[in-house]
Amino acid sequence: RDGRGPWGGTRRRPAVAWLPLNGCDICRPSGRPRILRLSSMTADEDERMPQQGSQEDGAPKAEDEDEPMGPRWRVGDRVHAVWAGNGCWYAATVTEVSVAAQTLTVEWDDADGSHRTVTFDQVMEQSEDTTAWTTARIDRRVSVRPSPDKGRCLYTNEACEPGHVVFVEKPTLVALPALSPKLWAELQKLHEAQPLNLGTTTFHFAALLSQLKLDPMAIDVILDKFVPDPDEEPGEDVLRILQGLQAAEGEVAHEIKDLREPPIDPQRLQRLVSAWRYNSFGHHKEDGLVLYNRISMCAHSCDPSCCWSYGEDDAFVLRARVALNKGDELTISYLQDDDLLKSTAVRQTKLQNWRFTCACTRCILQVDLGRGFRCRKCRIGILFATVTGTLEPCRVCSSMSSKEDMHMLLHLEEEYVQRVETLDKTDVADVEMVYQAAIDIFERHWILYVMDTMLWEAYREKNMHDAIEHQRRRSEFHEHYYCRPTFILAWCHEELGDCLQNKFPHRKWQYVQEFQRAYQMLTILCGTNHQYTASPYNKLWQVTNAANAAATAAATPITPTATAQASVAVVGAAGVAGAAAG
Repeated sequence: RDGRGPWGGTRRRPAVAWLPLNGCDICRPSGRPRILRLSSMTADEDERMPQQGSQEDGAPKAEDEDEPMGPRWRVGDRVHAVWAGNGCWYAATVTEVSVAAQTLTVEWDDADGSHRTVTFDQVMEQSEDTTAWTTARIDRRVSVRPSPDKGRCLYTNEACEPGHVVFVEKPTLVALPALSPKLWAELQKLHEAQPLNLGTTTFHFAALLSQLKLDPMAIDVILDKFVPDPDEEPGEDVLRILQGLQAAEGEVAHEIKDLREPPIDPQRLQRLVSAWRYNSFGHHKEDGLVLYNRISMCAHSCDPSCCWSYGEDDAFVLRARVALNKGDELTISYLQDDDLLKSTAVRQTKLQNWRFTCACTRCILQVDLGRGFRCRKCRIGILFATVTGTLEPCRVCSSMSSKEDMHMLLHLEEEYVQRVETLDKTDVADVEMVYQAAIDIFERHWILYVMDTMLWEAYREKNMHDAIEHQRRRSEFHEHYYCRPTFILAWCHEELGDCLQNKFPHRKWQYVQEFQRAYQMLTILCGTNHQYTASPYNKLWQVTNAANAAATAAATPITPTATAQASVAVVGAAGVAGAAAG
């Protein structure tokens, strides 16, 4: 990087970070020493890793040197550009190009109206790893094969490093209310008159929209997806909706005429509803659903091998969360990140929404490391609960709990779980009271993590010392119970770095380390060019630049001329401050 921002350079190359890895317990459980390249390549390259000792490991090649960039920008281009307010990079859209002045006028994604004119060398293209791949390219990278016990699953055809893009897929359909507002309104009316059994109209709307908007081949893609009962008879909701649509009049009837002539088969509609229910994703911006073809073949795991983010035009960017060998299964989590930090029993209960019992590497463990009890003998060690309803011996003093104590502790756990699930996070005094009582009984327990989260959010603005402690405990539990890169863990470290920088600005070594951890995890989760990754990088960049500026100022000899210039600068700054105050 050349110091001008998180990606630097004038050739608009994606950032490259070389990290020697040797058997990382978090992202490389296999222990193979390799080089990790946190970047994307062009669409024509297949993101292969360079061999150690190759020319890429040495001095840069001649063609890698920065070259002047020509006027290749057009109005409407999506870019990353430097905002002059702090010298950091942000996403924007080009609104005007001035070749003579070598500048662009941009519209910032966050709608900020300042510093909109930037020079060509302060602009770079957004990464290609957010653009959907062709179907042929996806099929070269992955394949669908039957698994021994889970039906059809998705497997990688190539080895992948953590953060490596496995593929990027465009949606089969994005089902948003704006695509058929009259149909959406009619379904809402039916739901208000008598609530649907699923509690929402989104699945039925998506199924009907599939019939309205998609060609037969795309509909077959949806019908091919997993449903628990392929021969399911149409439910009462489907029959009632079809009856209501047949009776619709006016503008509604015109908008849905293709659903009525000829009328849709009720069993086919039920199959479409189930396909959307068990295979779709909630849209990240609006009240709607998105369904993908290959991504829908990914099985669930509570220790998923992959992570994902959204790209351009709702594209699904799948990345390797851990190092993968050729032929490894590609899995994602159907649960939210915070649910992955709850006990095995809680996760299994939530997964019943998809009608299966998870048998991943975490779920088959005999000891649940997220259910820890403080040892009543030494008060230092921890007793973890087992799947057989017992507690293992203390890991410090090796003492065993009596049957009476085990029964009492497990019963207390049930009561505390119910109490924590009903806590109002805005009632900080109540949360604090439950927390104070719980830490006398539990340690390394997921309910403490839930309350640490509540108290962190409550204290971050008004009690920085307590907020820092609760945030530290959150990250410690995460790394103890589920030590993989997640957005929650990355943001824990970034926010902790913010607090430390604010409260203890002299502890540069500490908050810089937190920003570095956040940045490296986010490069794995969503790539170097994502706005999430830019946030901790910009903070690192600002800290480094401030330190360099201070070192330069300290090394500058003091002369009468320099003193006079400094006085002018101080007076000028005071004048600006006075004008701003006025």
